[in-house]
Amino acid sequence: MTDTAETGTGSIEALRAAIGWTADERVDVVERRHLRDYRRAIGADEDGTEVPATITACFLTEPPTMPEALAYGMGWINGGDRFEVHRPLRLGDEVTSRLTFTGVQEKSGRTGTLALLTFVTEFRLPDGTLAVRHVGTRVRR
Repeated sequence: MTDTAETGTGSIEALRAAIGWTADERVDVVERRHLRDYRRAIGADEDGTEVPATITACFLTEPPTMPEALAYGMGWINGGDRFEVHRPLRLGDEVTSRLTFTGVQEKSGRTGTLALLTFVTEFRLPDGTLAVRHVGTRVRR
C-alpha cells in the first residue's frame, strides 16, 4: 500500500483522520411525486402507496462532499448499499438525515490504489425515531 493515491494528492492517513466527519443535516418529505417517480424508475405500478425504505436513496448526500475524499484520487464508484428498516415510512413523513463517514480501507486494484469509504446515514422522524439506516460503500480511485 502507498501513502498517497496514484491519481490524487490525498492520503489514506488523511482519510483515516477524517473518520467521524459529517455532512450538513438535511430535511426531506416523502411526497407522492417522489414515490411515483421512484416507482416508475424501478418499473413498479406508479399508483402504489407502499413506501419502500430504499426511497431514502433519493435523499442521500451523493456524492459525499468530504474534502479528504475529494482529494484522494478521481471519480466515484458505488461499492454497495444496505438499508436497515427500523420503522416503515409513510407518505407525508418528514425525515431528517445526516451522512457520517465511518471507515476506510485502502486496496490495490487493477487500475491502481483504491479507497473503500463507508458512510452511514440515519433517517429520523421529527420525534427522533430512527426510521431507516443506510450504510453505503463508495470507492474513490
